[in-house]
Amino acid sequence: MNANIVSANELIQRYHAGEKLFRGLKLPGINLIGADLIGINLMEADLQGSNFLFAYLNRANLCQAKLVGANLSGASLNQADLSGADLRGANLHGVLMQGVILRDSDITLAMLPDANLIGADLRGADLSGSTLTGSCLRGANMRQEKKNYYTNLQASNLARADLAGANMKGVDLSRADLRGANLKEANLRDADLRKADLTGANLQGTLLTDANLSSAKLTGANLVNANLMRAQLPNAELVGVNCQGAIMTHICLNKANLSQANLSFTRMNSADLSRADLSGANLTEAELIEAFLARSVLVNAIFANANLIRADLMSADMRGTNFQGATMPDGQVH
Repeated sequence: MNANIVSANELIQRYHAGEKLFRGLKLPGINLIGADLIGINLMEADLQGSNFLFAYLNRANLCQAKLVGANLSGASLNQADLSGADLRGANLHGVLMQGVILRDSDITLAMLPDANLIGADLRGADLSGSTLTGSCLRGANMRQEKKNYYTNLQASNLARADLAGANMKGVDLSRADLRGANLKEANLRDADLRKADLTGANLQGTLLTDANLSSAKLTGANLVNANLMRAQLPNAELVGVNCQGAIMTHICLNKANLSQANLSFTRMNSADLSRADLSGANLTEAELIEAFLARSVLVNAIFANANLIRADLMSADMRGTNFQGATMPDGQVH
């Protein structure tokens, strides 16, 4: 009977004798440093404050387990199932969680720096306030399944994290720290990135259609060939950003700071750039058909060979602006 287990040694002995099912085990604070428990079933177990430092828990069943404040740093949990697990405030520094299932788990305020979460299933997980600096989440699935069911990464620290190719559709990343993060070719459609810090982030080829980046910081970010169709970026900081070849039709950049930005070869038809700062920006061969640039700052901006047919330039500051070869709002070539 699980109720008779009173020590780590007894648990390990019974496991190695062939027993795998320890559902509902109650051993908070147990010390299992370096233990080999591959494939163990600890579903609904109470393991709060336990120590699993460098333990082997590959393919373990920890569904609904209570692991609040547990130490899992350096542990191996590849392909383990932690659906609905409570990992609040847990230490998962350098944990191996490749292909792990963390659906609907509570990982708030947990420490996951340098964690390996390649291909992890994080749908519906709450990671708000967690630290994931330097973690690898390549190909992780955080896709929003339905309305009001999404992965919560609000105010999390993902600085320098590798999220290349991750499915983050509808994820809440508001106020998240994504400085220097790799989001190349990730799916961030409908994502909430309000006030997120994406300074120096790699968003090359990233899908950001309908994403909300209001007041976000993207200074020096790489958005080459990204898709920002209908994205919301009012008051965003995009100084020196590289958006070459990006799709930005119907985008909202009202009052955004795009000074010194590379917007060459972008498609910005019907974009709202009213009151935006585009001083010194490069818009060579950009498509700006019916774009709204009223009261924008275009000082020393380059619009060489750009298409501005039916664009609204009312009260724009065009001192030193280069329109060489551009098609102007009235259809005339400058």
